[in-house]
Amino acid sequence: MKFTDSLNNVTTINEDELINKILMELQNQKKYSKSSKLKNKVRLIDKTIEHINNILLQTFVRQGIEFEILPTIAKYKPKIDNLPNFDNYPNKKFIIKYILTAIKLGIIKIDENNNLEVNEDFKVEYNLKNVDEVISDYVMKYVYTTNLVKYALIREDHPKISINFKKDPDVWDIILNSPYYQLCREISSEWLNIDENSYILDAGCGSRSPEYYVSLLKSGQYTGIDISKGLIEIAKNRLKRKAFDGYTLKNLDFCEIIPKEKYDFLICSHCLRYISNIKLFLKKGMNSLVKGGKLLIIEEFFPDLNKDINKELFEFYNSWNTKFIKYYSVDEITKTLNNLGYDYRLETFGNSCLLIEKF
Repeated sequence: MKFTDSLNNVTTINEDELINKILMELQNQKKYSKSSKLKNKVRLIDKTIEHINNILLQTFVRQGIEFEILPTIAKYKPKIDNLPNFDNYPNKKFIIKYILTAIKLGIIKIDENNNLEVNEDFKVEYNLKNVDEVISDYVMKYVYTTNLVKYALIREDHPKISINFKKDPDVWDIILNSPYYQLCREISSEWLNIDENSYILDAGCGSRSPEYYVSLLKSGQYTGIDISKGLIEIAKNRLKRKAFDGYTLKNLDFCEIIPKEKYDFLICSHCLRYISNIKLFLKKGMNSLVKGGKLLIIEEFFPDLNKDINKELFEFYNSWNTKFIKYYSVDEITKTLNNLGYDYRLETFGNSCLLIEKF
């Protein structure tokens, strides 16, 4: 071999390596850019919920004063089983629920004689840090919800308590089209890398998600499940108007389904808190996935990922939706999966997103 031939070979090898290195760097930059954008979207969800937590705490204290609960306790220091009469409010069950929540929050204390007293050292503060990241429409949803509480003082099934997605599908259709829920759908599609061939199962699909996910597919398949017949009908009409195909919508409780297909992805966005049997849900969900399939759960928060969130507040105000159960922790989900015997990988993103990959 001549020296010039050897030199040419070395040069060629170096050029190939350089090109491969550049391509790898560009690919990594692209991945980083996508990851960074996704991280920012999840951050918006988390910061919004943190601000709502502060707003709810202020609202809870204010309503305790408006409804004369806190002033009455401060004045009489009663025992919880011997409360004074709240003549203006027939629903004593509400009063007890408020007091029990206030005890958990440290607003009301129980002294050594088991008498209730207001914690005069309790402070309500609001930090405006990161307020530019708040998704205002979701704050409005909770403002609307908290305003309905006054009717619960009369009775829990008061007709003006209109936050049930089964009987008020039109209201929920508007809510589900808000920027907050649109952002959750974007997070789902980007984190899961949904493409035109994906098979998607959507638990608690509502009226807006079907159109979003079906629009991403060509040869894939979308199945949406929801307990609200009204929301399913709205979704069906919307898809028919746009002449979409490759989808199935069912008015069912997810825990009642028997999947005929195996899916790449199962999405459960803001619906886990309405699941009464977490073990059955996870069993049905994992069985519906192919090997390597992924279950994505998005909630307002997971209690063990952000301990600064007062879950008692969210549970108090969400309890007026008769379908609400609780906020499940990542630890509860993990223990349930382990008891069921599944092999899986678990990943969290921020305080609100949980990914479970089936092995």
